[in-house]
Amino acid sequence: MGQGFKVRPASGLKRHPAQSLATYRTGTWAWVLHRVSGLLILAYLYFHLIVLSSDVWFKGSADFNRVVGELTAPPFLVADLLLFVVVLYHALNGIRIMLLDLGYGIRHQRQVFWGLMGVGALVMAAASVALLPRAHL
Repeated sequence: MGQGFKVRPASGLKRHPAQSLATYRTGTWAWVLHRVSGLLILAYLYFHLIVLSSDVWFKGSADFNRVVGELTAPPFLVADLLLFVVVLYHALNGIRIMLLDLGYGIRHQRQVFWGLMGVGALVMAAASVALLPRAHL
C-alpha cells in the first residue's frame, strides 16, 4: 500500500457515549429542538382543549370571564410568551426545512438557521413589548 493511506470510519457511525454533546452540529440540534417543540405544542393543544371543553371549570359566562381575567396575571403571561417562543421556533425552523427541501440554502444551512433565529428574536422582542401593557402588575 502507498504511504500515508489511512482509513477513516464513515461519518454516519455512532459516536462513543463518552464523547461530548458539543460534537453535534447546528443541524442536529435544530432537528432535535424541532421535534421537542412539536411535542410541546401537541401537549399544550391537548391540555388546552381539555380545559376549554370541561364543564367542571366553567359554570357560566361570568365564571368564564373571571377565569380569563385571572389568566392575564404575570405568571400566565410568561407562560404565553414561552408558548409563543416554542411556536415561533417551530414555524421558523419549518420554513428552513422547506427551503432546504426545495434546494435553497443547502450549502449555507448554519447561516440560514441563525438568520431565521435572528428574525425570531426580533419578533419575540416585538411580542414582548406588545404584551407588556396587558399585564396587570
